[in-house]
Order: sequence, then structure tokens, then C-alpha cells
Amino acid sequence: MEISDAVRLRDASAGTLAARAETLARKARARAVRENASLGCVFVHEDLDGADGDIYPVTRERVRAALTKALNSAHYVLSVAEVEAWLLLFPDALTKTVSSWQLPQQYRNRDTGTLIDPKKIMKNSVSSPARRYRESDAAEVVARAIALNCLDTPSGSNRSWSQLRADATECGGHHIPQMRRPS
Repeated sequence: MEISDAVRLRDASAGTLAARAETLARKARARAVRENASLGCVFVHEDLDGADGDIYPVTRERVRAALTKALNSAHYVLSVAEVEAWLLLFPDALTKTVSSWQLPQQYRNRDTGTLIDPKKIMKNSVSSPARRYRESDAAEVVARAIALNCLDTPSGSNRSWSQLRADATECGGHHIPQMRRPS
């Protein structure tokens, strides 16, 4: 299920962060009740809107702790610099999404979290004038990466991508199996 609230967590003060985390928890629980579902894991995504650096682990841990307090199975997905940095890890998926899209060599096998403006790279260096990248293309690129079975073999690195993968593994290996145990 998806809750599409535009709530900034990364910049919130301690008191505001706790209140926002509780609000998200209430909304997630209410949505689960409406859909007659259980909450296994809750993933909350936000872009860091800046290159990877010392602020990433501090911000991620602060927000993760608040979300975990509100929802014990919460995972905070803080993408550095933005989700487009993840897309640059999958050049074959980019080309499969739009055949004219090509990831230039200078962006291959790089830490994409350190790139200054991944969205601009996607728009001006990867996509072509015939078909420019739009933010709405991100889901299709990820779907292509899944279909190509390349999520485990990115072309480069990105700390936030690795963290997302670790969180998904934890969710599947720890939180969801706990839900299946008889009471």
C-alpha cells in the first residue's frame, strides 16, 4: 500500500519528527485496517537532495529511530542524492526503457551517490532529445532492472541503494516471518 503524503522528515526538529512519525504510523495502520491487511514492513522514502557525505548516516539514523519507535518494522529509505542516482546503476535497464537512452562511460562504475545532480544527468546526458527523461520514468526503469535481473549487480555503487537492499532483506527475513508465527 502507498501513502503519498509530502511530509519532510529529514529536516524536522526532534519534536516535530516524532509527531510526523506518529502521524505516518497512524495513517499506515488505518490504511491496513481499511484494506484488511497486516503491516509487515513500512518503507518511508525521501530524497536527501544532496550528494552522499557525513550528513547521510546521521540523518538516516535520526529519522530511522523515530520511525522505528512509531512502527517497529519501519525502514527509512533516504536516497542520495535522489532516486535518479539509483537509476544510473542500471545502464541496461535505461536502454531497455527507451532504446535511445545510453549511460555515458564517465558515469559507469561510479559511486552515483557522489554525483552532484543525477536528475540533470538523466535529462541531459542519458536521455535523448527524441525522448527526455521524466521523473515518472523511474518506476519503469526499476521494473526493467527487475526484469533484467540486475538489481544485485549494479554498475557502480551507491550507499543508499545498498542500504535499501539490506532493509528489504531484513524485512523479508525478519519482520514478515514474525507475522506468520502462530500467536
